[in-house]
Amino acid sequence: MGVELSVLYAGPMRAELDFNLLFEESPDVLLVLLPDAPRFTMVAATNARFRATHTTRETLGQGLFELFPDNPDDASASGMANLRASLERVLATRQPDTMAVQKYDIRGADGTFQVKYWSPKNLPMLSSTGEVLYILHRVEDVTELVRASEVGAELRDRSREMEREVIARSRELAEANRSLRDANAKLGELDVAKTAFFSNVSHEFRTPLTLMLGPIEESLADTIEPLSEQQRLRVSLAHDNALRLLKLVNALLDFSRLEAGRMQACFAPLDLGTFTAELAGMFQSAAQAAGIGLRIDCPPLSEPAWVDRDMWEKIVPNLLSNSLKFTLSGEIRVRVSEGDGHVALEVADTGVGIPENELPRVFERFHRVAGAQGRTHEGTGIGLSLVRELVTLHGGQVTVESAVGRGTTFRVELPKGTGHLPADAVSQAPADPRGGRRDIAAHAVEAMRWVRKSEAKPSSTTPAPAEAPELAPRDHILVVDDNRDLREYIASLLVPDYEVSTAADGQLALESISESVPDLIISDVMMPRLDGFALVRELRANSRTASVPVILLSARAGEEASVEGLVVGADDYLVKPFSARELMARVRTHVELERKRRAWTLQLERANRELDAFSYSVSHDLRAPLRAIEGFSRALAEDCAENLDARGHDYLERICRNVERMVTLIDALLELAHISRRDLHTTTVNLTTLASTVVADLQSANPERNVSVQVAPDLFARGDRALLQVVLVNLIGNAWKFTSRSDQPRIEIGRQPAEDPTFFVRDNGAGFDVEMARRLFAPFQRFHRASEFEGTGVGLATVQRVIARHGGRIWADSAVGRGATFLFSLPGQRLGSTRPSDELSR
Repeated sequence: MGVELSVLYAGPMRAELDFNLLFEESPDVLLVLLPDAPRFTMVAATNARFRATHTTRETLGQGLFELFPDNPDDASASGMANLRASLERVLATRQPDTMAVQKYDIRGADGTFQVKYWSPKNLPMLSSTGEVLYILHRVEDVTELVRASEVGAELRDRSREMEREVIARSRELAEANRSLRDANAKLGELDVAKTAFFSNVSHEFRTPLTLMLGPIEESLADTIEPLSEQQRLRVSLAHDNALRLLKLVNALLDFSRLEAGRMQACFAPLDLGTFTAELAGMFQSAAQAAGIGLRIDCPPLSEPAWVDRDMWEKIVPNLLSNSLKFTLSGEIRVRVSEGDGHVALEVADTGVGIPENELPRVFERFHRVAGAQGRTHEGTGIGLSLVRELVTLHGGQVTVESAVGRGTTFRVELPKGTGHLPADAVSQAPADPRGGRRDIAAHAVEAMRWVRKSEAKPSSTTPAPAEAPELAPRDHILVVDDNRDLREYIASLLVPDYEVSTAADGQLALESISESVPDLIISDVMMPRLDGFALVRELRANSRTASVPVILLSARAGEEASVEGLVVGADDYLVKPFSARELMARVRTHVELERKRRAWTLQLERANRELDAFSYSVSHDLRAPLRAIEGFSRALAEDCAENLDARGHDYLERICRNVERMVTLIDALLELAHISRRDLHTTTVNLTTLASTVVADLQSANPERNVSVQVAPDLFARGDRALLQVVLVNLIGNAWKFTSRSDQPRIEIGRQPAEDPTFFVRDNGAGFDVEMARRLFAPFQRFHRASEFEGTGVGLATVQRVIARHGGRIWADSAVGRGATFLFSLPGQRLGSTRPSDELSR
């Protein structure tokens, strides 16, 4: 049960102001009651009221005094009785009734009563005949002031002042409603201004576009001074994109006219079947290039249809363009038919289809179906909305039927005759056969761009002269963009200096990269299947491509858009339109930085190999004398025990204990060096089983510890079982060690809810300063006093090297005294928490 408060504002553009939402979000504590004394049914309330009374919207429909009785344990409670008397006075006098501050007992979330002091006012809402329709119950919470008044006279004065303020604010409610009406009027004015803006801007665009298209088309048609082949390609590229811009401008202009009510229609008799077949035929080349069928079934009708020819030239191409964009195989069928009192156009395809929950929003302006797989993400998002508006002007309707994976059918129905049309917009003369052919051509040209061959392939490069000496290999750049013209334009800029390959979307780019990792990637953001942001995330999650520099291109300007690109891991962000000089400067900078990074990486790897070899050699040389020291110390303790006093025994024990620690450290160093030398034996590993075994060993060795350990089921990964066991032994062992001071020690081993396999070991132990995380995985790093938590200092370095050998990465999140979480990824697999079918390594 509720009260509907929506009001429709009628202006140049219709807009609906939802007073229900405005009422519910009001910060005031308001309650709407029916005048059905003595029950006084609650029918609406603000969210502030629900919060103040610890109730929910489900309580609407109940009587006020049924839900809010006086506290039965307080014999002096009179707040609800006073409220009932006030409501009765409102019914009797039809006048507002302001009450003194009342003490109410409000039942809290825990069921106990809480004392509140409220200043209430009850206002009647009258019909045109003076009858009470509703009572608005408004309160101001003055609990804190009333309690403060008990301290002294000064505070009581302030309380009375606040009470007067509360009463004054009640009078402001009507003024607030008047302000809302004024805001609604201003909203209408803004809509008018917006429409005028789009109209003016669209008109201003058309003048320079005309001056562009005219000379371009003359140059292409010039037979006296014909263009060279290279010049013709460049001018054709400019012509196609000028046509596309004209189409976008025309769409905006049409919409501004529709919103302003200035779209002038001229309905004239037209052979709809023949004309529709002619329009659809302009898309035959694009369909053929796409490898899909275009069936046109548009026979002449028994009588002419009364349509606006210009509008029909927008309806048919928009529907066909939409089908071509989302039909990757199969066919598109265009059919014109007639029935009892109507003519119909159907555009049906075998495309990707539309999810059922998205169908009600298909004709909304700027709405895009999330995740839809199409030939491109280009478009204004107003094509289908424009179709609906134009069909409505014809007195008809457009509907859609679709199923995911089975295709979509759009059906336009128009009434026959002219009885449904405005008389002053009907012309008996046949429709002008000329029409806006340039706009239709723009649709067809754009469709052809979508369906050109788009798989990743090397671009042509400028060959070196035959007599030139052999040059060093050139840096390889991959250009990724679903707009073929822009893709080839960028490639043409790069070809003289770099080896260039191209891909039409992020998925094709990944397939290309799997064969050859480029030195630099230039990628658009908005692309079908896999967009630029998702491509960067995939690259950063793979050790082979984690460091490849990426420059993102986008039409979204502004700092926020740039930051979003950099946050996902891009190295640079370039906003369209950009100059060739700016692009080339950034490319040269990042290629040079990548070249220096590779050189530094090679030096680092060489140094690491030398360090490993040194560690391995030194560790082997140290083990023999240490074992000798340990052996002779134990023998001395056994053979000469009677000749040693307590201090002598203590010294010998210290020698043995420190020798043991040195042996453990040397074994750890040998293991660290061994990891870089040994080959990986990859299989499917059950990490749940490995982790459970490690935990069982720790519990057996430390029976006095009561640690809560949770190991998630079915954790599978591809890797070397022995090395992954080293990872878990170190990470879980660390968690076990650093929770020794916790009152309720807890360890959790699981998997992050993400597509890539990312596992974690989390504890509630001592933690560390996350600012030190950079040094965490270097050998001999400790963030706690050695006497507090003993260790070799190479455990995490070993873990990092194991994860790196698997092509993954490891990182940590922690705070001092709040535990630590170690996360590691094992990319190149999609096993996650689903049991694999192949044999498990246990």
